[in-house]
Amino acid sequence: MQYRIRNGDQLIATVSNKQYQVTGLTPNTTYNLSVASFNGFRESQRASLTVKTRGIRVIIPEALKTGNEITLIYQEYSLGSVPLGSEPIGLGGGDKVTVPARVIETANNQSTVEITSTFNRISDQQMMKRQTDGTCVLAERYKSLYYKAGDSSD
Repeated sequence: MQYRIRNGDQLIATVSNKQYQVTGLTPNTTYNLSVASFNGFRESQRASLTVKTRGIRVIIPEALKTGNEITLIYQEYSLGSVPLGSEPIGLGGGDKVTVPARVIETANNQSTVEITSTFNRISDQQMMKRQTDGTCVLAERYKSLYYKAGDSSD
C-alpha cells in the first residue's frame, strides 16, 4: 500500500510508510494538505487538513507590550554586517525591507516577536543584541534585522 500526499491538487510525495515530513514550508502560509491510500490501481478518498505555519520569531532584549504591532527593518550588506550607520560610502544596506511583527510574549525584560508576513530571510528564534545607540540588531553574516524603540508603535 502506498500513500499519496498533496498540497491542494499538487502531488508532493508518494510514500510506503505512514510517516512523512513536509519540508520547505514558508512562514505565515496556509497549506491544504491531504493524504489518500493508493493500491496501484485506485486512490481512496482524501483525508484533508488545512494548516497555517507561524511566522519567524525573534527575541528583542526589551520589554514591549504584548499584542502590539511593531516594525523591524531588514538590510543586506555586500561586505558583511557592520554597525548601522557606519557602512563604507557606496555600500549602504541593500535590499532594505520593512518587516511587520507582533509582540507575542514579554518576560524577564525581553520580548518575543513574531513576523506577520512570509518574510524568511533570517533564522527562527534568534536573539537581537542591543547596540550603544539603543538599536537592537540581529546579524547573520551579511544580513541584518533591527528594531529601535520609537520607530514603530511599541
